[in-house]
Amino acid sequence: MKYHIPLIIIFFFFFSINLAQVEKPLNNPIYDNQPYHFGFTLGLSNNKFQINYSEAFINQDGISQILSEYEPGFNVGIIIDFRMSNNTNLRLTPSFNFTDQKLYYTKNNITSIQPSNNTGVSHFEIPVYIKYRSERINNGRVYLLMGGKFMLDMSSVEKLTQSGNLKFKKTNYSIDIGFGIDVYFAYFKFSPEIKYSYGIVNVLENQDNEYSNLINELSTRGLLISLTFE
Repeated sequence: MKYHIPLIIIFFFFFSINLAQVEKPLNNPIYDNQPYHFGFTLGLSNNKFQINYSEAFINQDGISQILSEYEPGFNVGIIIDFRMSNNTNLRLTPSFNFTDQKLYYTKNNITSIQPSNNTGVSHFEIPVYIKYRSERINNGRVYLLMGGKFMLDMSSVEKLTQSGNLKFKKTNYSIDIGFGIDVYFAYFKFSPEIKYSYGIVNVLENQDNEYSNLINELSTRGLLISLTFE
């Protein structure tokens, strides 16, 4: 993951430079005059937990480490975009994100996954963004996204509760920031974009057992690389 991000940024940089090299006829020149428009988005996500360990973890010697790794996921959603000014739009992208939520506990050099019966989760997400766009150059323009996101776990929690080890809250909130490039074609607009999500609430419910008592807080971190069609 740490090698992929610089490569993606370099790709966006050279792609935006290429758009401005030669003056070209404008595709769909009145596209941005619409008061609103719709579209859809497809993306690949990577999600993990930020762990805040408790004093109980420091004072025990049974479990040597608790780790969270970036877990791959898939994102699909619709786009609802409202024009606010020449360079600013209000953007809603209700979507579903299919991924995993799990932690890796190591005890006596043996690593176990918690929750033990983890089968993945599906989140319904409602991101709300302010999209600030540069001036259009030929058939492209770069943009920034800033906003927040509400997430609801649509998966059943019965098995997680029965396992008696870890249980996650069904709702979560995050602050998101991202950037992308709008590329105009004759009948639609295509945009590759990348967003980073910073969870701002503790999603761990205290189960009062040897697994949950070792953690004070769990918050989410996520990276989403997506393609949008509008």
